[in-house]
Amino acid sequence: MAARTVRLLKLKCPQCGRESALQVREDSLAAASTSPTGLVGIADYHGDHVLVVYVDGEGRDRGVRVFRALQRGEVIRVNPAYLTYMNVIAGFRVSFGGWSLECFPGSPRTLLRVTRGEPLLEMELRNLERAASSVEWGDSFLAALSRVGQPDPGELLLSILLLDSSIQFPPSPFATRMFEVSLKSRRLVVKVDSGAAELLREYAPRIPWLSTRLVDYAVSVKGWRLVDAVLGPDPLTIRERLLTILSLERRGVVGFEEVGA
Repeated sequence: MAARTVRLLKLKCPQCGRESALQVREDSLAAASTSPTGLVGIADYHGDHVLVVYVDGEGRDRGVRVFRALQRGEVIRVNPAYLTYMNVIAGFRVSFGGWSLECFPGSPRTLLRVTRGEPLLEMELRNLERAASSVEWGDSFLAALSRVGQPDPGELLLSILLLDSSIQFPPSPFATRMFEVSLKSRRLVVKVDSGAAELLREYAPRIPWLSTRLVDYAVSVKGWRLVDAVLGPDPLTIRERLLTILSLERRGVVGFEEVGA
């Protein structure tokens, strides 16, 4: 059963100017009342960034943040409209380091739980036939989260999109690396070896699994932040772009430089 909406917050994102309408629900007020900070964050996904509005136990707006690092004691509720981007995951909660970020359209009925030490991933699936694959990919996601530490909400939600789009594929030995770079995607700048790129472009048509179009795209994002390089119209496009860039990284064509957020 969906929690009742008690208030609708309308505001403009200070970064992109997009108008957002965020529902404050009864369960959000309860979470704020029991949170050590007395606040709960309600998030709206804006592609390359996330708008977070903090409300207290009475539903009052107590501040707006963009790309705020998650801190111990924080609870972030993502606008349920975010779930329309996904095909397998119908709701989720990620908990780590005392904070949690979650998105459910109502009260979840059956949660699939994946743990790796402290990090916890809980998923409500649209189809339980994907449960085994979801656990394997979810474990790789948590392994990456344990290595990276504190992501910002935007990087975390980008990684959830990648998780959803990956579940339909067999497990990959490169899964943890994929999630690791996505969880740091705002801090990574794409570097390209121009000579190696030209050589690869020449041989790309002879490699069945390598798309010339994607190679051209990957080398064209030289100097871009990784989050900007992989963003696309849907999760499968995001996954395709990131995997292409990572395959070129393994071949010495692409590298990453970590910079400030």
